[in-house]
Amino acid sequence: MKRWMTAAWLMALAMPAQAQEQADPAVADAVMQTVRSYVDNLNKGDTAGVIATCAKEAAIVDEFAPYEWHGADTCARWVSALTAHNKAIGLTKGVNTLRQPRRVDVTGDRAYVVVPADFRYTLNGQQGAEIDATFTVALHKEAAGWRITGWAWSRPELDFDY
Repeated sequence: MKRWMTAAWLMALAMPAQAQEQADPAVADAVMQTVRSYVDNLNKGDTAGVIATCAKEAAIVDEFAPYEWHGADTCARWVSALTAHNKAIGLTKGVNTLRQPRRVDVTGDRAYVVVPADFRYTLNGQQGAEIDATFTVALHKEAAGWRITGWAWSRPELDFDY
């Protein structure tokens, strides 16, 4: 009996997370609506809209120094840092496009999303892009709805660095 229980426990651990927790399609859609809203507001330059999709405390890992932001008002501080960074390097007209998510896992009031994304921009007058980057997002369901508690951006290799 002990061997059977040990084998069953090990098989459960080896199962992919998606097999363990299938998100209800309506819940997964609500989670993705928050993620899309964040990106849409960022694309429009709507700082208030970006901040509204975030929890009061969050964590962000992004590809420019200081590379991580966390704590209270993280999203507002990150947007400010992004604006300054883009101005300093001459990056304009940045637009993120989300693709179909690879994962939307929901457990109770917590969610985890992995979605491929394309980022197109102009850098000092030249068109540039990060195609097939990965946007990974953690969310928490609050009274006002799903809010982003953390995210990380991972870009693919580029021919150049900015």
